[in-house]
Amino acid sequence: METFRKIQLMIVGAQKSGTSSLLRYLAQHPDIHTHPQSEMTFFLQAHEYTQGYERAFAKYFAGEGPDEAIEDKQLIAKNVMVMHFPEVMQRIYEHNSEAHLVVLLREPVARAYSAYWWARRRGWENIKTYEAALAAEEARLNEDRFKWRQCAYQYNGIYYPHVKNLIDQFGSDRVHCFLTDDLKEKAEAVCQQVFNHMRIRADFKPSIGERHNQATMPRSEGFNFLFTQFLASHNPLRKAIRKLVPDAAAYKLRKAILNWSEKPQKDKNWTPPPLDPETRKQQMAYFKPFNEQLAELLGRDLTHWSAPKSLQVESVTEVN
Repeated sequence: METFRKIQLMIVGAQKSGTSSLLRYLAQHPDIHTHPQSEMTFFLQAHEYTQGYERAFAKYFAGEGPDEAIEDKQLIAKNVMVMHFPEVMQRIYEHNSEAHLVVLLREPVARAYSAYWWARRRGWENIKTYEAALAAEEARLNEDRFKWRQCAYQYNGIYYPHVKNLIDQFGSDRVHCFLTDDLKEKAEAVCQQVFNHMRIRADFKPSIGERHNQATMPRSEGFNFLFTQFLASHNPLRKAIRKLVPDAAAYKLRKAILNWSEKPQKDKNWTPPPLDPETRKQQMAYFKPFNEQLAELLGRDLTHWSAPKSLQVESVTEVN
């Protein structure tokens, strides 16, 4: 038995496409074990990666008691940004070249608009209109490609080159692409396909229906911005505190603070304003050639992604 089991399956994208829900559905399987954190940043963050997988295993996967033994379980992980970085995917390949990858893809205009409001919620985005944030994207990426990647709303919706790289590197039999619509309409079937790929009991039926990462707005965007700055890996105060606080406790404290920062319960049905029709039209035209390349690569009809219909608010908030 390996002391530090390798990851057998990783959800590698895309941001705001339903990956949190998918991870929690899959994690219900008795033969699967995953991390409590929303994202496993080990492969993405250089300072974590240089500390080695042994430390990462303890941080993300080690159980807190005898009931959480994982010797006979398969490990799955999630990070929705890694597929955008070839050097990071190489780290995953070197970790386990036989790992399965799951990619969940959402219609890119809806995904981008949802990502904007998510960034506002988390304190990453300080531009108050979506259109102005789009206009700033190229300059941001040129300024600091990694720092602003969470706010790269259009760039992160160009799926084709990244999916092709995954297939070229891991092989088409180990890269499994689903649409967000698949998860919304037939989540149980999606999970069972993944179970089949992992060669574990495919007749297991997870409980479907709980929504994760629903759209909300914080009590204070200013507070969330300052808290985000505190969480930055280069912050000396954060580094000093993390030396004193165990990883599990630090994660629970961070989650509690972020949960508190959400609006009160009476605002639980908050939804973003509708996307401007002209902005949607422009973005649909921008994404169309990339969507056509992706459709050919996957052998799937994606024409509905380019249908000239208005963006419904529900499509922004239902699956995250």
